[in-house]
Amino acid sequence: MSSGTSLTLNINPANIKDEEGLEKFASLILAYFMLGGRHVQFNPISKEILLDAQKHPEKYPDLVVKVTGYSWRFIDLPKKLQDEIIARLEYEVT
Repeated sequence: MSSGTSLTLNINPANIKDEEGLEKFASLILAYFMLGGRHVQFNPISKEILLDAQKHPEKYPDLVVKVTGYSWRFIDLPKKLQDEIIARLEYEVT
């Protein structure tokens, strides 16, 4: 994890809404830094919000997401890239 490598995590707020979820999240971040990680960035957003933003972009003029190395207004991204970002949220913490 050198030479400026960073970790971008898409976090569904539902996964960190309780104590157990917060503990798992904290453990993940702690392990990342213990293994030499230097930078982490989060997209704390749910799949449902992103899908709604696709259908009703006028409701989300300020929704910014981390893509890969840059942040961008979600509603200004091409649909194919929006779909890719949404697909990244398919996983849950167990």
